[in-house]
Amino acid sequence: MFILKNKYPHLFLSQLTKGHVCCWVLASARMTYKKTRMTFKLMCFSCLCITTTFASTTHITSSRMFANSQRARLVLESPNLFSYHAFTLHNPERLVIDLKNTNFSRYIKQSKNKSIIKDIRLGKYNLHTKRLVLDINSSKFSYKTFTIPKSEHMQHRLVIDIKNLAKKTLNPKIYLSASKSSIKHKDRNIVVVIDPGHGGKDPGAIGYRGTKEKNVVLAIAKDLQRDLNAQKGFHAELTRSGDYFIPLRGRLRILRHDHGDMFIAIHADAYLNHTAHGASVFALSQHGATTEAARWLARKENESELGHVLTDKSHVLKSVLIDLAQTASITSSLAVGDDIIHKLARVTDLHHGFVEQAAFVVLKEPEVPSLLVETGFLSNPKEELKLRNSHYQHRIAYALMQGIIGYYKKT
Repeated sequence: MFILKNKYPHLFLSQLTKGHVCCWVLASARMTYKKTRMTFKLMCFSCLCITTTFASTTHITSSRMFANSQRARLVLESPNLFSYHAFTLHNPERLVIDLKNTNFSRYIKQSKNKSIIKDIRLGKYNLHTKRLVLDINSSKFSYKTFTIPKSEHMQHRLVIDIKNLAKKTLNPKIYLSASKSSIKHKDRNIVVVIDPGHGGKDPGAIGYRGTKEKNVVLAIAKDLQRDLNAQKGFHAELTRSGDYFIPLRGRLRILRHDHGDMFIAIHADAYLNHTAHGASVFALSQHGATTEAARWLARKENESELGHVLTDKSHVLKSVLIDLAQTASITSSLAVGDDIIHKLARVTDLHHGFVEQAAFVVLKEPEVPSLLVETGFLSNPKEELKLRNSHYQHRIAYALMQGIIGYYKKT
């Protein structure tokens, strides 16, 4: 071996060099593998942290608010669950909502009308909390908050309701005469007049599969009538019980003839956008109330249904009292509509999570709470299938009944 090594040293050098190189390569490979593995673990951990951070952040993608002098509803929408805490502060009156890990991508638009909400402020309370402050334009108010879970077409919703509890300085005689909804019905049943929209020559909206609105709403109205008549202290009447047409003002004449304490019109919607979906509840808008006052005053001139309060009053004062009557009934309509919205949210999607207001002719009866319910969109193929289903129709009717009963139990 010694002789060979001395005689051929280049062979041993070559072998030694190759061995060293192999060891060095293996050692380097192991070190590189360990570093790569560690780097990969760190990258995975970082990605996990980033994913967790994004997943736990609530992004407010939409907000809407309805408000008048007596009540307000603010609805926030997000694809993520809400984590929040609400409380009140006094002198001045404020409602505070702390929203954890929340980002706002939309500014909250305030109502232009005279509102119970004086101002809305949004700020950063701490590193993980946004604080929403509602300045309340009342010395006394109540509030409630609730969430509506995500559905097929709607995101998670946080609903904030505010009610004005400050007493108004109204003439008690006028106020009681102005709104039947404020009178306790101790000696008789509460009469609810249900108006299935359209009928006869007027089919209403027609769905993709040929479903006619007039048939759907009549079925729901009959279910609602049956459910209400099964409740103690309530009696329900229909403006039409078959497939025939009644003019809009003829429906109001039926309401007055039946001495109705509440009026609810049942409809189904249609829209060019076939993805539009969800139920809606409407009360009369202030604009609609104003334009109807003259017509109502003319009808009442000979014998007023507001009673002796209007006797021997000037034309201007009569207009003021009629406006008071309609304002009172609108306030009551919004209250019962709010109860109905809560019940409907349990059985169907909502197009809007609050009571909307519009100048529908059938809602222009000044004396009683009046609502129009759009039960869904026949122009949406999926919703059309639901509205054709008798079981779904009954669920809608039962939710309406629960909302109506709930309102009158509180009054």
